[in-house]
Amino acid sequence: MFDFNVKAGHWPYRPVRRLDAYLEAMDEYGIQHAVVSSLNAVHYLNPQNGNQELAEASAHHRDRLTPFAVLRPNFTGYVDDLAQCADDLGMKGLVLYPNYHEYALADPALETLMIEAARRAWPVCVQAGLEDPRRQFRQHKVAEVPAADIGDFARAYPDVPVVALGLKVGQPESAGEPLPHNFLFDTSNYETLGEMESAVERFGADRILLGSNFPLFNPSANVDKLRQAALAEADRDAIAGGNARRLLGP
Repeated sequence: MFDFNVKAGHWPYRPVRRLDAYLEAMDEYGIQHAVVSSLNAVHYLNPQNGNQELAEASAHHRDRLTPFAVLRPNFTGYVDDLAQCADDLGMKGLVLYPNYHEYALADPALETLMIEAARRAWPVCVQAGLEDPRRQFRQHKVAEVPAADIGDFARAYPDVPVVALGLKVGQPESAGEPLPHNFLFDTSNYETLGEMESAVERFGADRILLGSNFPLFNPSANVDKLRQAALAEADRDAIAGGNARRLLGP
């Protein structure tokens, strides 16, 4: 199995498990590989500090973990930071947080990042939400990124695979139908049995990636959902890892 949605770092509002706990979970649940990005970078003023921490933390596990960069187009030096992430830190993709970092997916500044992502054959993930707003206690609640905005973003950059992380059942439809050919989404927020089968029937298995949203969610729940889903084995295999490997290449 290949988990396309793992975070490493701290969460300001409650204790969360660290990366070593996820490595143990990989052994326990049969997850061979994972994409990991920095949770610290969501909250640091300069996300690059979190990227550098992640590169160090994952350095001895690159056979199991593929690091993705977290960058923001409204912070000075983001183009140089992307180059460092790719050339020096060994990162292979990008995760965007327009809600936490307060920019729009239609921001022209993103064009530079997306052109560079296309040149490097990087997938670009957009985190729709990290936690249900009902669980957020602070006065300023962070809203989810609308699926329609992510769909428009994918259409604007057709040469870049765009992965929506954390969409709930029924939300991919809001990205606009037909879905853009380069639009994919993960399973982390599909909560009940039967939802995955419906998604495969409607959109096809080749758009769906296994994702756990560790450490905010429990990886075992997402592994069990996939294992118990009434899917053709070819579809289960595609979601479990085939699609992720296709995106990342050799």
